[in-house]
Amino acid sequence: MLNRRFVLSLTTLLAVLLLAVPALAQGTKKYAVFPFTYNGPKKYSYFPKAFQASLNNDLEWPGHAEPAGDSVIDGVATPSGTADSIKTLRSIGIDYLVTGSIAILDREANLKITAVGVDGSSWERTGQMPIDEITPWLDEQSGMIMGDVFQRPGYGSAETKGDQEDIKDRVQAPTNPAILAANDDSYRSDTLNPQFRYEGGTQAEGRWRSQTFRFFSTSMVVEDGDGDGRNEVFILHNDGISAYRFNGGKLEHLDSMTLAPNTQYLRLEIADVNRDGIKELIVGTYVSQYRSQIKAPEGYPRSYILSFEGDKFKYLAKGIKLFLGVLRIPPTYMPVMVAQKKGRRHLFDNHMYEALLKDGEIVKGQPVSIPPWGNVYNMVYLPDGFGYRYVILDDFHKLIVYSQTMERLYSSDNDTFNSSGTGIEYSDKPEGMGPGTVDEVVSTYNVPFRMLTASLTTKGKHELLANKDLSIAAQFFERFKYYSQGEIHSLAWDGVGLNMAWKTRRIKGQVCDMALADLNNDGKKQLCVLLNTFPGGLGFSKRKTVVLAYDLNTD
Repeated sequence: MLNRRFVLSLTTLLAVLLLAVPALAQGTKKYAVFPFTYNGPKKYSYFPKAFQASLNNDLEWPGHAEPAGDSVIDGVATPSGTADSIKTLRSIGIDYLVTGSIAILDREANLKITAVGVDGSSWERTGQMPIDEITPWLDEQSGMIMGDVFQRPGYGSAETKGDQEDIKDRVQAPTNPAILAANDDSYRSDTLNPQFRYEGGTQAEGRWRSQTFRFFSTSMVVEDGDGDGRNEVFILHNDGISAYRFNGGKLEHLDSMTLAPNTQYLRLEIADVNRDGIKELIVGTYVSQYRSQIKAPEGYPRSYILSFEGDKFKYLAKGIKLFLGVLRIPPTYMPVMVAQKKGRRHLFDNHMYEALLKDGEIVKGQPVSIPPWGNVYNMVYLPDGFGYRYVILDDFHKLIVYSQTMERLYSSDNDTFNSSGTGIEYSDKPEGMGPGTVDEVVSTYNVPFRMLTASLTTKGKHELLANKDLSIAAQFFERFKYYSQGEIHSLAWDGVGLNMAWKTRRIKGQVCDMALADLNNDGKKQLCVLLNTFPGGLGFSKRKTVVLAYDLNTD
């Protein structure tokens, strides 16, 4: 009887395994997206690559359909029809191909997108629309391909038709009591009285605060610096650089390194600068040598590149005579290290380049187009559909927006943003003048901290995050750059200007950096703020550091 039960159980198990074999054999489907064929003005010639990157990201269905990678189709001609697509699929060994075309005349776009399966199935859509409406159209087609071609539940033509109203360009505030919606009907949140603005009192729901550090800081990065899958908090401060990791509700100290003495620490960035798959830290500093009280100091940039293997800092390159920073350059918006020389009359040279670390040396790459007065520290690309806007902070810390053709589109009024309190003095002297003090003007460049762009609330709609400077003293003293309070503002581009979508409640202390990152390694990003606190209105010499983290609750 026992043997009979054993044989029956074994037979059932074998049957289940045999039924599972076809499913296991199928595995994850692979797809490839070809760059769209393009016909139109040169200024939109980046669209084909941008569409390819967007679709590769939007079509991914983890465990079911994943991109095969652009290397699979390198050197492969774009298929001209269904039969050609099936032939290409079989030759490169994947399951789906997505191709398309775009033609632009004036401000109108004509698009065609096709998906073909290795089994011979095909799907095609065409559309005509203004350029500004390409993004929602392409998002809609991505959903249709997911449902109609990949057979993903909840996607496809039927579901997309019912969701048309959700693709509008609207921005909603994250649902966190520490964040306030804008004073506009489309952004307003529920309050006790519409005329009251609740400030939160002594409660701190939705906000985490670190322990206090007995130093003042200038910059912060929250990233995985050693490739172990956990984020660290790197802080650049008056003594050098320190690394921490969230543990038990606090920031646990891992390591510190003292950098060059008598140096102004300007900016901390992170990027994979040597293409080894692990990100490196980039430290920007400035060294000033004072000659006399009536002359501007001589100065020069000094940058450093560090690794953080085994929870320890290590120099990869030091004393680099360039301003080094990181920009997320379109169309991929991946972080890229950029370099800029010191200028002759002005602090920054007019030319910027992509840069790479090779054998301990900085190798310059492609030039980077920049708007007037743009530099490695004061500019960011704000995605806008399949295009972008340049946003810079001018010398007065006003927000300036430029188009891709460098046309000035917008300037903020009286508000200033992202003042760090770190100033570089330099001589603003016409070229050709001698070493004397005649005609020499001592100028100060106040280095701003980073601006951020992110799509936090509406898919495809990016916002600019910047800190509004708040100080009574700064209203009366033009060169006063210490701000006792701040507010992080989310600003949405509406085609005419930057309008506030939401903001944090007032933050007491000088905000000196921010990040959108998973600080506590729980799988969700927070708005992280580096804050210098000081007693009273003028206690700058006793500044201390605190890190804040706001839950975004955007899921």
